[in-house]
Amino acid sequence: MRQANSGLRRSWWLALGFAVGLSTAGCATDAALEQGAGDTADLVENVTDVSHTDIRRQSIGNCWTYASTGWVESLHQQRTGNAVNVSESWITFWDWHRKITGGSGVTRNATAQRDEIETGGWWDTAMTILRDRGVVMEAEFIPEEGMSAQSSRQSEALAAINMELNGMGRLATASARRDPQIVLNVLLDVWRINDDVRAEIRRVYGLSARQTLSSTTQTPATWMRKVTTFPIRSAVSRSATASPVSWDGNLSDVIPGGRYAWKSLSYPSTASGRLATQRRVMRSLNAGQPVLVSWLVDFNARASGTGAFSMETLRAASGPGRQGGHLVSSEDYEVIIRQPGQPERRLMAGQMASAADMRLAEQYGEMVFLRIKNSWGTAQGPVGGAFGGYHDLYVNYLNGPIRWTETSSDRVPLSSVIVPYGF
Repeated sequence: MRQANSGLRRSWWLALGFAVGLSTAGCATDAALEQGAGDTADLVENVTDVSHTDIRRQSIGNCWTYASTGWVESLHQQRTGNAVNVSESWITFWDWHRKITGGSGVTRNATAQRDEIETGGWWDTAMTILRDRGVVMEAEFIPEEGMSAQSSRQSEALAAINMELNGMGRLATASARRDPQIVLNVLLDVWRINDDVRAEIRRVYGLSARQTLSSTTQTPATWMRKVTTFPIRSAVSRSATASPVSWDGNLSDVIPGGRYAWKSLSYPSTASGRLATQRRVMRSLNAGQPVLVSWLVDFNARASGTGAFSMETLRAASGPGRQGGHLVSSEDYEVIIRQPGQPERRLMAGQMASAADMRLAEQYGEMVFLRIKNSWGTAQGPVGGAFGGYHDLYVNYLNGPIRWTETSSDRVPLSSVIVPYGF
């Protein structure tokens, strides 16, 4: 229900997967959706002020990296007008190094009786990796996949690293896993990193990768961009009532520890608290900000035709379906404005709205649904197809509760949102 920009978007590519956790979420592919989705989508009109880059399809359980890079890309594109492809593989590579050497990221699969790398993570983990290792484009880390919609290298590396963690693998012992040089060498092999990139990684970060961009004595490769020099445009609000302002800075300013760091808000348990949080999200979207959303998925709540999640659909199902957690960025919303003394009005997602109406939504609005940029392919989305790959999360679903089968307890699907400074 946001104001429209002129022009056409780039084609939306698929990204497929969902998280299976919360703050350390992992992802699993949705095979049914993957089989029903094509590889390309039509160009669609810009109907909101949130600047998003192309959708990419993930192949393993690292959806948190896709949400995080999409967030970086959005803020960068707002500043520069350039659509970039920040490497999710780069983040995943260093996350695995951290997990294996740290001894807390490898778990035992009781069914298969084998050790496996955990693929889950969170936004602040991704930002720490970008701070320590640099913002790297996919074509710079894995040139063969610079133009790919989906990374086959990630799924190949996952299978290979799990082999190395078992049997006669190079990382089958605890002592090998504690040796960062061995771990780095194995990771470079399973990811099939080319000789030039290998040499630069070892030169800048050391043979054991103990150095970071802040501690190395070497001059980083030009493609290892420091967060202190990577330009972004965010929005800043000095108070809950002050008008937000557009602010140009660098990525270091908006990640954890930055002067205008975005912050995570847990979803309240009271009706008034939830409404207030929804209005903060709407206010952020009105400022063109790609709010990050952590929520619980029950696939039986998803309408087969539109991809929307609602309690009506869930209640009509035979019971809970496949479940998991998910991290996504947001695009738009639909809202009912109940202004005292005025007729009730509904502002539709995907349609133009005036600045005055957006202000009324922030003050008197009750969100109907939140439209999110998803990673499950373009086969489903809002009616009309303009947002294939986007899904609508109805507030009645986000409020729940839903039956969470893993713990046999009731859970509220909306876990938290990450919003700009002061919002």
